[in-house]
Amino acid sequence: MPRLINRKQQIDNFSTLALGLLVIFGFLAGVIFWVYTFTIYNSSDRVINQYVEYYQQNNWLNDNGLKIQKSSNGGDFRRMPEDYRGNFVYFDDKGKQIENANPNNGSKTVVTRRLGVKFDKSDLDIAPRTIHVNKTYLRVVAVKFKANTVLVPDGQGLKPATYGYVYVDVTDTVLNLKKFQDVMLWSFVSAFIFALFFAFFIARQSMKPILKAWDQQQDFVNNAAHELRTPMSVIQGKLETMLTKPADSIRDQSEAIILSLSEVRRLNSLTNNMLTLAKTGSNMTTIEKEKTDLNKFLPQIMSPYIEMGEISDKNVQIKNLVKQPVFLDQKRIHQLLVLLMDNALKYSDEGASVLVTAVVEKRRLILSVADTGRGISADAKKHIFDRFYREDKTGNRETGGTGLGLSIAEWIVAAHNGKITVSDNEPHGTIFKISLPL
Repeated sequence: MPRLINRKQQIDNFSTLALGLLVIFGFLAGVIFWVYTFTIYNSSDRVINQYVEYYQQNNWLNDNGLKIQKSSNGGDFRRMPEDYRGNFVYFDDKGKQIENANPNNGSKTVVTRRLGVKFDKSDLDIAPRTIHVNKTYLRVVAVKFKANTVLVPDGQGLKPATYGYVYVDVTDTVLNLKKFQDVMLWSFVSAFIFALFFAFFIARQSMKPILKAWDQQQDFVNNAAHELRTPMSVIQGKLETMLTKPADSIRDQSEAIILSLSEVRRLNSLTNNMLTLAKTGSNMTTIEKEKTDLNKFLPQIMSPYIEMGEISDKNVQIKNLVKQPVFLDQKRIHQLLVLLMDNALKYSDEGASVLVTAVVEKRRLILSVADTGRGISADAKKHIFDRFYREDKTGNRETGGTGLGLSIAEWIVAAHNGKITVSDNEPHGTIFKISLPL
Protein backbone atom coordinates (compact mmCIF):
# COMPACT_ATOMS: atom_id res chain seq x y z
CA MET A 1 0.00 0.00 0.00
CA PRO A 2 2.75 2.60 0.74
CA ARG A 3 3.82 2.33 -2.88
CA LEU A 4 0.41 3.48 -4.06
CA ILE A 5 -0.97 5.61 -1.25
CA ASN A 6 1.42 7.32 1.15
CA ARG A 7 0.72 7.83 4.83
CA LYS A 8 -0.55 11.40 4.44
CA GLN A 9 -3.04 10.32 1.78
CA GLN A 10 -4.25 7.50 4.01
CA ILE A 11 -4.79 9.92 6.91
CA ASP A 12 -6.58 12.43 4.66
CA ASN A 13 -8.86 9.76 3.20
CA PHE A 14 -9.64 8.32 6.62
CA SER A 15 -10.31 11.80 8.06
CA THR A 16 -12.69 12.62 5.22
CA LEU A 17 -14.50 9.32 5.76
CA ALA A 18 -14.71 9.92 9.53
CA LEU A 19 -16.04 13.45 9.01
CA GLY A 20 -18.67 12.20 6.56
CA LEU A 21 -19.83 9.49 8.96
CA LEU A 22 -19.87 11.99 11.84
CA VAL A 23 -22.10 14.39 9.87
CA ILE A 24 -24.47 11.57 8.87
CA PHE A 25 -24.75 10.11 12.38
CA GLY A 26 -25.00 13.59 13.95
CA PHE A 27 -27.82 14.60 11.61
CA LEU A 28 -29.66 11.33 12.19
CA ALA A 29 -29.28 11.63 15.98
CA GLY A 30 -30.50 15.23 15.87
CA VAL A 31 -33.60 14.33 13.88
CA ILE A 32 -34.49 11.42 16.17
CA PHE A 33 -33.95 13.51 19.30
CA TRP A 34 -36.01 16.42 17.95
CA VAL A 35 -38.92 14.16 16.97
CA TYR A 36 -38.85 12.39 20.33
CA THR A 37 -38.69 15.70 22.25
CA PHE A 38 -41.57 17.17 20.24
CA THR A 39 -43.65 14.05 20.85
CA ILE A 40 -43.21 13.86 24.63
CA TYR A 41 -43.81 17.60 25.13
CA ASN A 42 -46.88 17.61 22.89
CA SER A 43 -49.18 16.26 25.62
CA SER A 44 -48.08 18.91 28.16
CA ASP A 45 -48.41 21.67 25.58
CA ARG A 46 -51.97 20.58 24.78
CA VAL A 47 -52.89 20.86 28.48
CA ILE A 48 -51.37 24.34 28.70
CA ASN A 49 -53.05 25.49 25.49
CA GLN A 50 -56.42 24.27 26.69
CA TYR A 51 -56.26 26.47 29.73
CA VAL A 52 -55.02 29.47 27.75
CA GLU A 53 -57.94 28.96 25.39
CA TYR A 54 -60.24 28.96 28.37
CA TYR A 55 -59.08 32.49 29.27
CA GLN A 56 -59.21 33.59 25.65
CA GLN A 57 -62.82 32.41 25.29
CA ASN A 58 -63.73 34.42 28.36
CA ASN A 59 -62.06 37.48 26.81
CA TRP A 60 -59.68 37.94 29.72
CA LEU A 61 -56.41 38.03 27.79
CA ASN A 62 -54.66 40.74 25.83
CA ASP A 63 -53.61 39.72 22.34
CA ASN A 64 -49.90 39.29 22.93
CA GLY A 65 -49.08 37.42 19.73
CA LEU A 66 -48.93 34.03 21.46
CA LYS A 67 -49.52 31.20 18.96
CA ILE A 68 -51.99 28.83 20.64
CA GLN A 69 -53.07 25.67 18.89
CA LYS A 70 -56.87 25.54 18.88
CA SER A 71 -58.56 22.61 20.53
CA SER A 72 -60.40 20.24 18.26
CA ASN A 73 -62.93 18.93 20.79
CA GLY A 74 -65.46 21.68 20.10
CA GLY A 75 -66.27 21.94 23.84
CA ASP A 76 -67.62 24.87 25.85
CA PHE A 77 -64.55 26.85 26.96
CA ARG A 78 -66.53 28.85 29.45
CA ARG A 79 -65.99 25.90 31.73
CA MET A 80 -62.62 24.61 32.86
CA PRO A 81 -61.57 21.41 30.98
CA GLU A 82 -62.33 18.36 33.08
CA ASP A 83 -58.90 16.79 32.38
CA TYR A 84 -57.00 19.96 33.29
CA ARG A 85 -53.68 19.11 34.95
CA GLY A 86 -52.04 22.51 34.76
CA ASN A 87 -51.23 25.08 37.40
CA PHE A 88 -51.33 28.86 37.33
CA VAL A 89 -49.20 31.52 38.99
CA TYR A 90 -50.11 35.20 38.89
CA PHE A 91 -47.96 38.31 38.83
CA ASP A 92 -48.70 41.99 39.38
CA ASP A 93 -47.81 44.74 36.94
CA LYS A 94 -44.23 44.82 38.30
CA GLY A 95 -43.71 41.12 37.59
CA LYS A 96 -43.84 40.06 41.24
CA GLN A 97 -45.73 36.88 42.07
CA ILE A 98 -48.99 37.24 43.97
CA GLU A 99 -48.59 34.74 46.82
CA ASN A 100 -51.14 32.75 48.81
CA ALA A 101 -53.39 32.80 45.79
CA ASN A 102 -56.25 30.29 45.85
CA PRO A 103 -59.05 31.75 43.71
CA ASN A 104 -62.18 29.95 42.59
CA ASN A 105 -62.89 30.51 38.93
CA GLY A 106 -66.13 28.81 37.93
CA SER A 107 -66.05 25.10 38.59
CA LYS A 108 -62.31 24.68 39.06
CA THR A 109 -59.88 25.86 41.69
CA VAL A 110 -56.61 27.03 40.24
CA VAL A 111 -53.77 25.69 42.32
CA THR A 112 -50.87 28.09 42.66
CA ARG A 113 -47.50 27.89 44.34
CA ARG A 114 -44.43 30.03 44.68
CA LEU A 115 -42.06 29.44 41.81
CA GLY A 116 -39.32 31.75 42.97
CA VAL A 117 -39.08 33.37 39.56
CA LYS A 118 -39.80 36.87 38.30
CA PHE A 119 -42.04 37.32 35.33
CA ASP A 120 -40.14 37.90 32.10
CA LYS A 121 -42.13 39.99 29.61
CA SER A 122 -40.15 38.54 26.72
CA ASP A 123 -41.92 35.23 27.38
CA LEU A 124 -45.18 36.74 26.10
CA ASP A 125 -44.15 36.32 22.49
CA ILE A 126 -42.90 32.73 22.58
CA ALA A 127 -44.46 29.27 22.61
CA PRO A 128 -44.33 27.00 25.69
CA ARG A 129 -40.83 26.45 27.06
CA THR A 130 -39.19 24.39 29.80
CA ILE A 131 -37.62 26.03 32.88
CA HIS A 132 -35.70 24.59 35.83
CA VAL A 133 -36.93 25.73 39.25
CA ASN A 134 -35.87 24.22 42.60
CA LYS A 135 -34.87 20.83 41.16
CA THR A 136 -38.15 20.77 39.27
CA TYR A 137 -38.73 21.09 35.55
CA LEU A 138 -41.80 23.06 34.48
CA ARG A 139 -43.33 23.56 31.09
CA VAL A 140 -44.64 27.15 31.06
CA VAL A 141 -46.34 29.69 28.82
CA ALA A 142 -46.79 33.37 29.66
CA VAL A 143 -50.05 35.32 29.32
CA LYS A 144 -51.15 38.93 29.96
CA PHE A 145 -54.56 39.68 31.40
CA LYS A 146 -56.81 42.61 30.60
CA ALA A 147 -57.05 45.15 33.37
CA ASN A 148 -59.17 44.06 36.37
CA THR A 149 -60.42 40.85 34.72
CA VAL A 150 -58.63 38.46 37.05
CA LEU A 151 -58.66 39.28 40.78
CA VAL A 152 -56.45 37.16 42.98
CA PRO A 153 -56.56 37.09 46.82
CA ASP A 154 -53.15 37.76 48.33
CA GLY A 155 -54.05 37.42 51.99
CA GLN A 156 -54.95 41.10 52.34
CA GLY A 157 -57.74 41.25 49.81
CA LEU A 158 -58.17 40.97 46.10
CA LYS A 159 -55.38 42.09 43.85
CA PRO A 160 -55.66 42.37 40.06
CA ALA A 161 -53.29 40.04 38.18
CA THR A 162 -51.50 41.56 35.20
CA TYR A 163 -49.42 38.59 34.09
CA GLY A 164 -49.50 34.86 34.56
CA TYR A 165 -47.67 31.63 33.91
CA VAL A 166 -49.58 28.47 33.04
CA TYR A 167 -47.34 25.53 33.83
CA VAL A 168 -47.22 21.75 33.96
CA ASP A 169 -44.72 19.75 36.00
CA VAL A 170 -42.63 17.84 33.47
CA THR A 171 -39.85 16.64 35.79
CA ASP A 172 -40.43 12.97 34.98
CA THR A 173 -40.62 13.79 31.29
CA VAL A 174 -37.32 15.69 31.34
CA LEU A 175 -35.56 12.96 33.34
CA ASN A 176 -36.80 10.34 30.86
CA LEU A 177 -35.67 12.58 28.03
CA LYS A 178 -32.19 12.85 29.54
CA LYS A 179 -31.99 9.09 29.92
CA PHE A 180 -33.06 8.69 26.32
CA GLN A 181 -30.48 11.29 25.31
CA ASP A 182 -27.72 9.39 27.14
CA VAL A 183 -28.78 6.06 25.65
CA MET A 184 -29.00 7.56 22.18
CA LEU A 185 -25.63 9.31 22.59
CA TRP A 186 -23.80 6.15 23.60
CA SER A 187 -25.64 4.10 20.99
CA PHE A 188 -24.71 6.49 18.22
CA VAL A 189 -21.11 6.80 19.46
CA SER A 190 -20.81 3.02 19.51
CA ALA A 191 -22.44 2.75 16.09
CA PHE A 192 -20.15 5.50 14.76
CA ILE A 193 -17.03 3.73 16.03
CA PHE A 194 -18.23 0.41 14.63
CA ALA A 195 -19.08 2.03 11.29
CA LEU A 196 -15.67 3.69 11.25
CA PHE A 197 -13.85 0.40 11.77
CA PHE A 198 -16.14 -1.36 9.30
CA ALA A 199 -15.59 1.36 6.69
CA PHE A 200 -11.84 1.16 7.27
CA PHE A 201 -11.96 -2.62 6.81
CA ILE A 202 -14.09 -2.34 3.67
CA ALA A 203 -11.79 0.35 2.30
CA ARG A 204 -8.77 -1.89 2.83
CA GLN A 205 -10.55 -4.84 1.24
CA SER A 206 -11.62 -2.76 -1.75
CA MET A 207 -8.05 -1.55 -2.18
CA LYS A 208 -6.64 -5.07 -2.50
CA PRO A 209 -7.71 -5.58 -6.15
CA ILE A 210 -6.39 -2.12 -6.98
CA LEU A 211 -3.07 -2.81 -5.31
CA LYS A 212 -2.85 -6.19 -6.97
CA ALA A 213 -3.54 -4.61 -10.35
CA TRP A 214 -0.96 -1.92 -9.59
CA ASP A 215 1.67 -4.54 -8.72
CA GLN A 216 0.84 -6.48 -11.87
CA GLN A 217 1.12 -3.34 -13.94
CA GLN A 218 4.46 -2.43 -12.38
CA ASP A 219 5.80 -5.95 -12.93
CA PHE A 220 4.44 -5.97 -16.46
CA VAL A 221 6.10 -2.66 -17.33
CA ASN A 222 9.41 -3.64 -15.76
CA ASN A 223 9.48 -7.05 -17.41
CA ALA A 224 8.33 -5.68 -20.76
CA ALA A 225 11.07 -3.05 -20.67
CA HIS A 226 13.63 -5.76 -19.92
CA GLU A 227 12.32 -8.05 -22.65
CA LEU A 228 12.25 -5.26 -25.24
CA ARG A 229 15.68 -3.93 -24.33
CA THR A 230 17.58 -7.12 -25.22
CA PRO A 231 16.47 -7.60 -28.85
CA MET A 232 16.70 -3.88 -29.49
CA SER A 233 20.25 -3.86 -28.13
CA VAL A 234 21.13 -6.80 -30.39
CA ILE A 235 19.68 -5.07 -33.45
CA GLN A 236 21.38 -1.80 -32.59
CA GLY A 237 24.71 -3.53 -32.06
CA LYS A 238 24.53 -5.39 -35.36
CA LEU A 239 23.52 -2.28 -37.30
CA GLU A 240 26.32 -0.25 -35.75
CA THR A 241 28.79 -2.99 -36.66
CA MET A 242 27.52 -3.05 -40.23
CA LEU A 243 27.98 0.73 -40.46
CA THR A 244 31.66 0.33 -39.63
CA LYS A 245 32.04 -1.87 -42.71
CA PRO A 246 30.34 0.04 -45.53
CA ALA A 247 32.30 -1.84 -48.22
CA ASP A 248 30.97 -5.26 -47.18
CA SER A 249 28.36 -6.96 -49.32
CA ILE A 250 25.06 -8.39 -48.10
CA ARG A 251 26.64 -11.84 -48.19
CA ASP A 252 29.44 -10.66 -45.90
CA GLN A 253 26.93 -9.34 -43.37
CA SER A 254 24.31 -12.07 -43.85
CA GLU A 255 24.82 -13.49 -40.36
CA ALA A 256 24.20 -10.11 -38.75
CA ILE A 257 21.15 -9.53 -40.95
CA ILE A 258 19.70 -12.95 -40.15
CA LEU A 259 20.20 -12.39 -36.41
CA SER A 260 18.65 -8.92 -36.64
CA LEU A 261 15.62 -10.27 -38.51
CA SER A 262 15.26 -12.98 -35.88
CA GLU A 263 15.20 -10.36 -33.14
CA VAL A 264 12.70 -8.27 -35.13
CA ARG A 265 10.40 -11.29 -35.35
CA ARG A 266 10.89 -11.78 -31.63
CA LEU A 267 9.90 -8.15 -31.00
CA ASN A 268 6.84 -8.63 -33.20
CA SER A 269 5.75 -11.67 -31.22
CA LEU A 270 6.42 -9.95 -27.92
CA THR A 271 4.43 -6.80 -28.76
CA ASN A 272 1.50 -8.85 -30.08
CA ASN A 273 1.44 -10.90 -26.89
CA MET A 274 1.63 -7.79 -24.73
CA LEU A 275 -1.25 -6.22 -26.64
CA THR A 276 -3.30 -9.37 -26.08
CA LEU A 277 -2.54 -9.35 -22.36
CA ALA A 278 -3.35 -5.65 -22.14
CA LYS A 279 -6.86 -6.43 -23.35
CA THR A 280 -7.43 -9.23 -20.83
CA GLY A 281 -8.24 -6.79 -18.01
CA SER A 282 -10.82 -4.85 -20.02
CA ASN A 283 -13.98 -5.40 -22.05
CA MET A 284 -12.17 -4.77 -25.31
CA THR A 285 -12.03 -8.46 -26.16
CA THR A 286 -15.13 -10.64 -26.00
CA ILE A 287 -15.60 -14.36 -26.46
CA GLU A 288 -17.74 -15.23 -29.49
CA LYS A 289 -18.75 -18.87 -29.31
CA GLU A 290 -19.94 -20.73 -32.35
CA LYS A 291 -20.93 -24.29 -33.20
CA THR A 292 -17.77 -26.29 -33.88
CA ASP A 293 -17.11 -29.77 -35.25
CA LEU A 294 -13.89 -30.96 -33.57
CA ASN A 295 -13.37 -33.66 -36.25
CA LYS A 296 -12.63 -30.85 -38.70
CA PHE A 297 -11.40 -28.16 -36.30
CA LEU A 298 -8.56 -30.06 -34.57
CA PRO A 299 -6.87 -31.52 -37.68
CA GLN A 300 -6.93 -28.08 -39.28
CA ILE A 301 -4.99 -26.64 -36.33
CA MET A 302 -2.65 -29.57 -35.85
CA SER A 303 -1.60 -30.28 -39.45
CA PRO A 304 1.33 -27.76 -39.40
CA TYR A 305 2.59 -29.24 -36.14
CA ILE A 306 2.34 -32.77 -37.45
CA GLU A 307 4.61 -31.71 -40.32
CA MET A 308 6.98 -29.87 -37.98
CA GLY A 309 7.14 -32.97 -35.80
CA GLU A 310 8.10 -35.17 -38.78
CA ILE A 311 10.89 -32.73 -39.72
CA SER A 312 12.30 -32.70 -36.15
CA ASP A 313 11.72 -36.44 -35.54
CA LYS A 314 8.85 -35.88 -33.11
CA ASN A 315 5.55 -37.76 -33.18
CA VAL A 316 2.40 -35.55 -33.04
CA GLN A 317 -0.98 -37.31 -32.79
CA ILE A 318 -4.65 -36.37 -32.33
CA LYS A 319 -7.17 -38.45 -30.36
CA ASN A 320 -10.66 -37.00 -30.71
CA LEU A 321 -13.39 -38.85 -28.78
CA VAL A 322 -15.98 -36.07 -29.15
CA LYS A 323 -18.70 -36.90 -31.65
CA GLN A 324 -21.08 -34.05 -30.92
CA PRO A 325 -20.68 -30.38 -31.97
CA VAL A 326 -19.47 -28.01 -29.23
CA PHE A 327 -19.71 -24.23 -28.79
CA LEU A 328 -16.47 -22.33 -28.39
CA ASP A 329 -14.57 -19.32 -29.70
CA GLN A 330 -12.68 -20.92 -32.57
CA LYS A 331 -10.18 -18.08 -32.90
CA ARG A 332 -9.22 -18.14 -29.22
CA ILE A 333 -9.13 -21.93 -28.88
CA HIS A 334 -6.98 -22.03 -32.01
CA GLN A 335 -4.62 -19.54 -30.34
CA LEU A 336 -4.67 -21.60 -27.13
CA LEU A 337 -3.69 -24.86 -28.86
CA VAL A 338 -0.98 -23.08 -30.87
CA LEU A 339 0.57 -21.75 -27.66
CA LEU A 340 0.50 -25.18 -26.01
CA MET A 341 1.85 -26.97 -29.10
CA ASP A 342 4.67 -24.43 -29.45
CA ASN A 343 5.74 -25.13 -25.89
CA ALA A 344 5.40 -28.89 -26.31
CA LEU A 345 7.67 -28.94 -29.38
CA LYS A 346 10.16 -26.37 -28.07
CA TYR A 347 10.81 -28.15 -24.81
CA SER A 348 11.04 -31.70 -26.11
CA ASP A 349 13.94 -33.52 -27.75
CA GLU A 350 14.15 -35.76 -30.80
CA GLY A 351 12.11 -38.92 -30.49
CA ALA A 352 9.55 -37.29 -28.18
CA SER A 353 5.81 -37.54 -28.78
CA VAL A 354 2.93 -35.10 -28.34
CA LEU A 355 -0.67 -36.32 -27.95
CA VAL A 356 -3.66 -33.96 -28.24
CA THR A 357 -6.82 -35.47 -26.76
CA ALA A 358 -10.45 -34.26 -26.79
CA VAL A 359 -13.19 -35.91 -24.74
CA VAL A 360 -16.50 -34.99 -23.07
CA GLU A 361 -16.77 -35.73 -19.34
CA LYS A 362 -19.69 -34.66 -17.12
CA ARG A 363 -20.96 -32.04 -19.59
CA ARG A 364 -17.49 -30.51 -19.95
CA LEU A 365 -15.11 -30.54 -22.88
CA ILE A 366 -11.68 -31.80 -21.82
CA LEU A 367 -8.73 -30.89 -24.03
CA SER A 368 -5.25 -32.10 -23.12
CA VAL A 369 -1.81 -31.69 -24.63
CA ALA A 370 0.58 -34.34 -23.30
CA ASP A 371 4.24 -34.47 -24.29
CA THR A 372 7.16 -36.68 -23.34
CA GLY A 373 9.60 -33.79 -23.24
CA ARG A 374 11.81 -32.34 -20.53
CA GLY A 375 9.02 -31.73 -18.01
CA ILE A 376 8.49 -28.89 -15.53
CA SER A 377 9.82 -28.75 -11.98
CA ALA A 378 7.45 -28.65 -9.01
CA ASP A 379 8.50 -25.09 -8.14
CA ALA A 380 8.01 -23.90 -11.74
CA LYS A 381 4.45 -25.30 -11.81
CA LYS A 382 3.49 -22.71 -9.15
CA HIS A 383 4.50 -19.82 -11.44
CA ILE A 384 4.06 -21.31 -14.89
CA PHE A 385 1.11 -19.01 -15.71
CA ASP A 386 2.76 -15.84 -14.38
CA ARG A 387 3.63 -13.18 -16.93
CA PHE A 388 7.24 -13.23 -18.20
CA TYR A 389 8.03 -16.29 -16.10
CA ARG A 390 10.55 -18.71 -17.54
CA GLU A 391 12.00 -21.69 -15.72
CA ASP A 392 15.35 -21.11 -17.40
CA LYS A 393 16.88 -18.15 -15.53
CA THR A 394 20.09 -18.08 -17.58
CA GLY A 395 18.60 -15.89 -20.30
CA ASN A 396 18.89 -18.58 -22.98
CA ARG A 397 17.06 -17.34 -26.09
CA GLU A 398 17.31 -20.42 -28.24
CA THR A 399 13.65 -21.24 -27.87
CA GLY A 400 12.57 -17.66 -28.42
CA GLY A 401 10.20 -17.73 -25.45
CA THR A 402 9.01 -14.54 -23.75
CA GLY A 403 7.13 -16.04 -20.80
CA LEU A 404 3.79 -14.63 -21.97
CA GLY A 405 2.33 -17.57 -23.87
CA LEU A 406 0.93 -19.50 -20.91
CA SER A 407 -0.46 -16.29 -19.35
CA ILE A 408 -2.44 -15.76 -22.54
CA ALA A 409 -3.51 -19.42 -22.51
CA GLU A 410 -4.79 -19.10 -18.95
CA TRP A 411 -6.77 -15.97 -19.89
CA ILE A 412 -8.38 -17.70 -22.90
CA VAL A 413 -9.51 -20.60 -20.70
CA ALA A 414 -10.78 -18.25 -17.97
CA ALA A 415 -12.73 -16.26 -20.59
CA HIS A 416 -14.55 -19.52 -21.44
CA ASN A 417 -15.28 -20.03 -17.70
CA GLY A 418 -12.96 -23.00 -17.79
CA LYS A 419 -9.90 -24.21 -15.94
CA ILE A 420 -6.36 -25.10 -17.03
CA THR A 421 -3.98 -27.28 -15.00
CA VAL A 422 -0.48 -28.65 -15.47
CA SER A 423 0.80 -32.03 -14.26
CA ASP A 424 3.59 -34.51 -14.89
CA ASN A 425 3.36 -37.08 -17.67
CA GLU A 426 4.75 -40.46 -16.68
CA PRO A 427 7.52 -41.45 -17.07
CA HIS A 428 8.55 -37.95 -18.13
CA GLY A 429 7.03 -34.93 -19.78
CA THR A 430 4.13 -32.57 -19.10
CA ILE A 431 0.34 -32.63 -19.48
CA PHE A 432 -1.68 -29.44 -19.90
CA LYS A 433 -5.36 -30.16 -19.24
CA ILE A 434 -8.15 -27.72 -20.19
CA SER A 435 -11.70 -28.13 -18.89
CA LEU A 436 -14.41 -26.07 -20.63
CA PRO A 437 -18.16 -26.02 -19.85
CA LEU A 438 -20.42 -27.12 -22.71
